[in-house]
Amino acid sequence: MKEYPVKEPVAIFDIGSNAVRLVVYDGLTRAPVKIHNERNICGLGADLAVTGRLNPDGVAKALGSLKRFSGLVRAMKIQHVYAVATAAVRDAEDGADFIAAVRQQTGLDISVIDGKEEARLAALGVMANGMGQDGIIGDYGGGSLELVAVEKGRVKHTVSLPLGSHRLHVLPTRAARIKEIDAQLDTVDFLEDYKGRAFTALGGAWRSMAKAHMHLKKYPLFLLDHYAIGGAKAAEFADLMSRQSAASLEKAVGLTKKRVRDVGVAALTMERLFERLRPRELVFSAAGLREGLLFDQLPPALQKQDPLIAGCETFALRAGRFENLRGFHALARFVEPLFAREDASVLRLVAAGCILSDTCGFEHEDYQAAQAFRRIFVFPFTGLDHPGRAFLALSQYARYKGYVRRGRREKGEDVTFPAQKLLDERMTGLAVTAGLAQRLGYVLTGGALELLKHAALNVTPERLTLKLDPEGKTLNADVIVRAVADLAKAAGREGVIDLQKFPPQPAKPAPRR
Repeated sequence: MKEYPVKEPVAIFDIGSNAVRLVVYDGLTRAPVKIHNERNICGLGADLAVTGRLNPDGVAKALGSLKRFSGLVRAMKIQHVYAVATAAVRDAEDGADFIAAVRQQTGLDISVIDGKEEARLAALGVMANGMGQDGIIGDYGGGSLELVAVEKGRVKHTVSLPLGSHRLHVLPTRAARIKEIDAQLDTVDFLEDYKGRAFTALGGAWRSMAKAHMHLKKYPLFLLDHYAIGGAKAAEFADLMSRQSAASLEKAVGLTKKRVRDVGVAALTMERLFERLRPRELVFSAAGLREGLLFDQLPPALQKQDPLIAGCETFALRAGRFENLRGFHALARFVEPLFAREDASVLRLVAAGCILSDTCGFEHEDYQAAQAFRRIFVFPFTGLDHPGRAFLALSQYARYKGYVRRGRREKGEDVTFPAQKLLDERMTGLAVTAGLAQRLGYVLTGGALELLKHAALNVTPERLTLKLDPEGKTLNADVIVRAVADLAKAAGREGVIDLQKFPPQPAKPAPRR
């Protein structure tokens, strides 16, 4: 019987039509983080559409990779191991022979999952990552295309189509490929009902399209997870990519030779699909089947946790000076009056920032702000979009005394400008205010955040008042005056310190995810 969350590493062997991969996660938790990620493009399904069998070269490569991966897992002493195979192995005449050879040479027991289960797990992974709650989720691989229709977080329809890159490559012309794609999409009876909704994409070739788009647009954050493109522009881009030669793709957008071969047919599949769906938006997810497999193992109570808050807590306990989640939640309650008129999405980011507020405490003081910004901006959080990353990174920069310069300068650009490109002026201001409020909490308490029970913020349209209990003598110091002034200026109010007796804040814990 597992105890949750499982804090020991978990390994997943993922045997696909194109690549064989080993991913090791830090634990079976609501927000698992990859600690080892290795793949080998083997092309198991390269000949499947013609021969009905696995590619012999690919089998040899896959067996070699799986031997290495198994050895690594044993050396890491990992006890929790899952091994799955998808389209190529389940469809090939000799798929069972391959499974037997893997078992004999590595000891691995591989589960071959059918198309509908593959689609379900991919959708779980996407939704666990905070996306795909209403619309279509598409997973494009070497052997198949899985489509999942989701409404209000519930899977309504799933289908697996034989439209993977290996199958389309055997067709000689663009016209023949279009004919096959359209014929397969004609069999899907639910697409019409989901026109105009969001489309969430995953799978190696589609993710490569996201990287190509970011490269061409000079996007300020080179992370594909939660990368979004307007639906009409995405359709135009897919059409453009589908018409490029492999050589031009490699030269223009910096994709590897191994990947560019598949991008053209993947883009063509997306273009034909979008002709029917006319999606409102295209969003890319770094999470998919593997993360869905982990999520599926969790009990309902953990599945309901907010993945961002759960991930921030784990990060804070590992990186911070104080193993004090109660204190971080006390800080969140302390700063909350500044954001009383904001919606739940802003309050979620403010709470996450408070939990992260000690994660650069061990850095050199002269570099804390820049290090905090860089670390938070690119950390692999679950359930966080790009503007949210920018908000958290800016708030931590301000928390560590970084001065956020607004706008762009021609020379000596500030480290924070990439984040400012992702936020409007109002959200940039809120992020700075959140960081300065956190900093005030640390100035008051030195990091013993439970002392905030002797302090409270009162906010009116004209004034920000820090109320201090005279009996909380550790909270009285000249340095506090400057911290209050900085926060009040950022909030556009007059700053006041009021020493008066008041009831301590209730000791109840902050609401959990």
